[in-house]
Amino acid sequence: MIVMKFFARLVLGLALVFALAAPAFAHAQLIGSDPSDKAVLDSAPEALTLRFNEPVNPLAITLIDPQGRKTDLTAVTRGGERFEVPLADPLGEGTHVLSWRVTSIDGHPIGGALVFSVGAVTEAASVSQGDPVSAFALWVSKTGLFIALFIGLGGALFRAIAELPRRLERVLLGVTLAGLLLAPLSLGLHGLDALALPVANFFNPAAWSAALATSYGTTALVLVGAFALGSIAVGFSRSPVTSGLGVLAALLGALSLSLSGHAGAAEPQWLTRPAVFFHVGGILFWVGALLPLAVLLTGRDDRALARFSRVVPFAVGVLLISGVTLAVIQMGPPSAAWLSSYAAILAAKLGLLVVLFALALWNRVRLTRPALAGTTSARKSLRRSIVVETLVVLLILGLAAGWRFTPPPRALAEVQKTEPVFVHAMNAEVMANVTISGAPGTARLDIALTDANYGAIEAQSVVAILSSETLGIAPIRGEAELTPEGWVVGDVTIPIPGTWTLTLEIRLSRFALAKIAADFDIE
Repeated sequence: MIVMKFFARLVLGLALVFALAAPAFAHAQLIGSDPSDKAVLDSAPEALTLRFNEPVNPLAITLIDPQGRKTDLTAVTRGGERFEVPLADPLGEGTHVLSWRVTSIDGHPIGGALVFSVGAVTEAASVSQGDPVSAFALWVSKTGLFIALFIGLGGALFRAIAELPRRLERVLLGVTLAGLLLAPLSLGLHGLDALALPVANFFNPAAWSAALATSYGTTALVLVGAFALGSIAVGFSRSPVTSGLGVLAALLGALSLSLSGHAGAAEPQWLTRPAVFFHVGGILFWVGALLPLAVLLTGRDDRALARFSRVVPFAVGVLLISGVTLAVIQMGPPSAAWLSSYAAILAAKLGLLVVLFALALWNRVRLTRPALAGTTSARKSLRRSIVVETLVVLLILGLAAGWRFTPPPRALAEVQKTEPVFVHAMNAEVMANVTISGAPGTARLDIALTDANYGAIEAQSVVAILSSETLGIAPIRGEAELTPEGWVVGDVTIPIPGTWTLTLEIRLSRFALAKIAADFDIE
């Protein structure tokens, strides 16, 4: 009865903290398009271009014409930081909508709509932004998945070092079996979220295909294996084999979360993915021990407490080192992005961690030894402290879940860095509108040329020269290439912020070379 009451409170607490969450924001972001949103074009483009701050893969790319007819262009669109959507048929006059949904390295889908007009503006078709019922169902499934992961697989890991009461083993078996059902359920709902489909489309093969195409697909499949092993580990009598399976199940559970999510997707991944693995592993051992210890302290078998007391400092050390590593990477260099919601959540989490570590230190230094000696008051105090630890862990999990809803500062800094700069330069013969994306750093220059009366001109070549007298940097030259979008200089380095001068050498004919220049600032 004690087990069931404790577990019910634990589940309720986790459900409440996760209920604070809303549909997730992913961490890839659109930073530019050609044509730009709401643009009015004189002629129909041959292709549409979307640019993101990190590589993405298309999930659903649909073009909607002014009459509401839809054309699926997913199959002809390639992934990457910049990908083109080729248009096989010329677009008619009016307002068109490109509805897009993509997935980034962390497995989170994002979507949007690019609205542009050819010749004249007409009424634009509406685009579905997703089904709130699907989003809620996905939240519920992942809430249950986290409970099963940390309580079920964490309990299976703890059982490898201690004999547990049969009634507690039955509870852990129920939790791991629930996780075995929730892992594929969450995968199907992830597919609905990826394609912005309603719950009625749960068995739609396209939704499952889209889900498996994301990195979360790998996470869900590994979790299925982890929960299957965990169920065997706690469902049969304790032996070296079942203990080994419990350890393996916990290792797979930690591995699964390192395969998707924004923390593991951050660079350098050779460091972040192992850090996530060890971080989750430390949490599994610590949180998975809370329920068993609370139950075992009602009896007189103290072997589990003694073993946990010896091992937990190593788990806490791994937890601290990996957590600090991930926090440093996610925060990035000091910038205005440090004032983001992500940083506020991190600060709150660190405050709760201080409380949690203080409780753990108090338990180990003041309560564990007298509890092992059989002091009744110490055993009761230790049980109460474990309950408080559990509540603090619930709050920390709730805060950590909030990170899914705000991009980390390193992602915000990348987007801020790539905010485009517009430069206008002209003389009596030629005029240029230049969009500079990605500066400071590796930048891209999109150059649109006209004559002084906005008429089209044909240039034989274009060279861009970037210089800065105030910064003392030698001129940087870039040869432009003619693309269907216009003249483009790719992968030119603008190393640092400051005031720069852009000079364009435009070869109009064999004997005519036009030079125009303009200053611009990079922040």
